[in-house]
Amino acid sequence: MIRRWAAALLAGACAGCHGSGPLLHPAHVLLPGKVSVGAGVSGDMVVAGATAAPPGAAGDAAAAEGAAQRKLSEIAVSPGVAPWASARVGIEGGNEAGLTYSGRALRLDGRHAFPLGDAALSIGLGASALFAGAPGPSADPSAEGSDAVDVYGAGVDVPILLGFRSDADLYALWFGPRLGLELLGGEVRLPPAGAASRGPLVDASGQHLRLGFVLGVRAGFRHVHVALEATATYHHATGEIGGAPVAIDHGTIAPGGGLTVTF
Repeated sequence: MIRRWAAALLAGACAGCHGSGPLLHPAHVLLPGKVSVGAGVSGDMVVAGATAAPPGAAGDAAAAEGAAQRKLSEIAVSPGVAPWASARVGIEGGNEAGLTYSGRALRLDGRHAFPLGDAALSIGLGASALFAGAPGPSADPSAEGSDAVDVYGAGVDVPILLGFRSDADLYALWFGPRLGLELLGGEVRLPPAGAASRGPLVDASGQHLRLGFVLGVRAGFRHVHVALEATATYHHATGEIGGAPVAIDHGTIAPGGGLTVTF
């Protein structure tokens, strides 16, 4: 059983096309000149708002609407598992900058921490380049049987974290809201209709609003720590697929975990 779960996680990580982008850092920033690097796994699980055809739709119209909603969910919410890798550096003045790869996005961010006694309040701003491609049997969108997605975009997010840590940094706890907005555009292939061997390749565009709450914990000794984090997020995405308007509302839980080394 353990081997099967490990294989499934590894397969999802290697696909590199799904999953969320966890923070996996405490509210306290690194000291100036200090650097941390980390690697792990992240994911997204839809727990509310499964895609379905709208009330009153029937037959081919219902099937087409359902397919469009599933595609919008795939490129915006991206449920699944993905790798996570990050590097961060402390900067003078209580600041920190980082670069993170999370399967579907490359994120550059900066943040400032305000000391509050033993606690800290961190306010950050991240900018992401999104790669929502999720090829099916073939990476070539024109190939027979391909269910390819070729969608790219950009996003911004603002995490606000309140956190606590021990004097020797043996453990840390952080929590707070994380707001995000993404713009997406490209092409997707819809499922085939009737006896067609493959569906049409159509234009797709969308806007994706995320309202989340982050809870994370980290423990370790000296330079090595293990971090775990979970984010509950409400997703609202609207757009057009093949010229037809489509919208989804999802609730997700996004767990993530990683090992970080500071030097």
